[in-house]
Amino acid sequence: MEKSNATRRSARDNTLEEEINRLREQLADLQEERDLMAFILDSIPDYVSYVNADLTYKVCNRKYETEKGLSHDAFIGKHVVEFIGEQGFARIQPHVERVLKGELVTYEDHLDYKYLTKQDVQVQYAPHQSKEGAVIGFSVYVRNITAQYLAEEMLRRQAQHDPLTDLPNRILFNERLERAIVRANRISSQLAVLFIDLDGFKQVNDALGHEVGDHVLQDVARKLTQNVRRNDTLARIGGDEFVLLVEDLDGLDQVKNLADKVVESISNMHTPALKDIRIGASIGIALYPDHGSDTRTLLVRADEAMYEAKRQGKRCYFLYGSDD
Repeated sequence: MEKSNATRRSARDNTLEEEINRLREQLADLQEERDLMAFILDSIPDYVSYVNADLTYKVCNRKYETEKGLSHDAFIGKHVVEFIGEQGFARIQPHVERVLKGELVTYEDHLDYKYLTKQDVQVQYAPHQSKEGAVIGFSVYVRNITAQYLAEEMLRRQAQHDPLTDLPNRILFNERLERAIVRANRISSQLAVLFIDLDGFKQVNDALGHEVGDHVLQDVARKLTQNVRRNDTLARIGGDEFVLLVEDLDGLDQVKNLADKVVESISNMHTPALKDIRIGASIGIALYPDHGSDTRTLLVRADEAMYEAKRQGKRCYFLYGSDD
């Protein structure tokens, strides 16, 4: 009997030891998984955290520590207001309220980093729901998209600007002209389109080469820019063709005086690249709404007026539909 009891105790002890060893292995596996998750989170260069429904931090990656200068543990269990302030929380509160209702929330904001200010960021809150459907917390992911924005802006600028002169190109000019027509129609104002073609520019390319011609076009662009207002749009739409959009005209004399000024400035332009060659400008003018009510019509009629200016001797302007 004693031997049988001893055997049973030994079996129980062995079973208990096996269970303890199994639990130890499970704990070791859990710790390994936790360490792996912490490593992954800390490797992410953006803010990543988990916030309880009471808005206290449960998990934060090391980005919080490096940016705030606080230990990682300083965040755990603390309310988000302690780190972003009342004003900062007021800004994000509408988004927080949405995620606590179970919505996946994504929005863009600006954020000051430790060494970088006014950074564009994309923020995402993902709700964590219990089996019963109640939101018990949410994940936070804040990604710096400043470089992406800058790259997109560069591509957008390249698509809308002339690479030689950095002036708006035909695409951007047409967009601005369309908007200007809508605005002019709304407020019953007048605008003008000036089609500017350089006289004698072919001789520059033929005699001095295209590299010199490019320098001359850049000089012309700078000279024309000096004659326009900040709210006007000057664009290069072809080899030696420029167009100017003038909004909010005070009257016909304003655009005539501007055309005279442009003709004079180009005719008297002195640049070392030209040597003894002189260039000029022939300008055609079309007015909205007098000569057209859409982008295409205004550009076509300004172009026709420009050719009339050339027929009349060049280095002058011609108003579409006029007798002189």
